[in-house]
Amino acid sequence: MRPASFVLLLLVPVAACSEPDIRSEPVQVSWMEWPAEVSAATSFTVRLVGYGVLCVEVVKFVTAPTVDQSAVTFEPYFLLTGQPQPCRELMPSSPIIGPIFDTLVAVPGLEAQIPRTFEIRAGTDVSARAALEAFPIRTFGEITVQSAQIENGRINAGGLANGSRDTAGCVHLWPYGIYPGYVIENPPADTARSWSGFLRGYLYQPAAPVCGAATVFHLITLN
Repeated sequence: MRPASFVLLLLVPVAACSEPDIRSEPVQVSWMEWPAEVSAATSFTVRLVGYGVLCVEVVKFVTAPTVDQSAVTFEPYFLLTGQPQPCRELMPSSPIIGPIFDTLVAVPGLEAQIPRTFEIRAGTDVSARAALEAFPIRTFGEITVQSAQIENGRINAGGLANGSRDTAGCVHLWPYGIYPGYVIENPPADTARSWSGFLRGYLYQPAAPVCGAATVFHLITLN
């Protein structure tokens, strides 16, 4: 019969090598940018920006979208161990508060025999983070799939943002998680110095700079 101490020595390494529990943490997408047009069956990239997680070990950030006959939908999430990690310090000069993710995600080519549009969607709702296991899905805009030549000069964009008007009358757009922001070439027709909302529009380079900016945001809707 083997001594009990020998049995305990065999069991200790097994316990030490056990892997920590992994849990998933859904995150909201605050801002997105993607090409206005793509060729059929040709992959493209989408920029996702949003709030991340703080002071915890991240195993993996899962961003792959789901694609159906009418939409490309992003519901990103982190795989976490729950193990504490040193908190990242933000740059003192940055106005962004909290951890931010800003990443490019590859989307497989979309099929289309004739020109058609797909919705670009993601989970987002700044007021629901503590209450939901997944964020409500919102449509950020559309992408046009062409079977022929495409236009490459425009980037669709949308999401949650703040706007502010400076003393020169220029209106600056500050999407959540992006610094520096953009200049709006066609701001809302009100006199408010600052506002916030969910915007849809596109980025492009006008013939002449607007308020000193070479790339500007053209507003389509503001909710």
